[in-house]
Amino acid sequence: MTKNTNRQYAKALFEATKNLKGEKLYKVLEKFAGILARDHKLKQSKNIIREFVKYIKIGEGIKEIQITTARELDIKTINKIKDVFGNNVEATVSIDPSLLGGVRIRTEDKILDASLQTQLLKLKQIIA
Repeated sequence: MTKNTNRQYAKALFEATKNLKGEKLYKVLEKFAGILARDHKLKQSKNIIREFVKYIKIGEGIKEIQITTARELDIKTINKIKDVFGNNVEATVSIDPSLLGGVRIRTEDKILDASLQTQLLKLKQIIA
């Protein structure tokens, strides 16, 4: 028997609860909790819910990006970066001094790395 991943559970929950409200939604959630208990996945419920929220955002056309910089960015710069990725963008900003400068942007499936740290590593490889 193959084990389901958290993403598979989240997708199943998303499909099962689509357009449900009230008592019908409650019953589906109750059954889903039973399935998680049966499969010994209750400890993974936070991760499953996180994946479930991703499916909801995808369905609503919301793109998530993670912006990592060496120093704090002003809101104007953050908004310019978000504009590049479209209208419905949610950005999480974090600071990593090891980048030295520049920015690293992570989307669901891509990493755009314009950090000084990466540029210096590339230069080092070329010279060596």
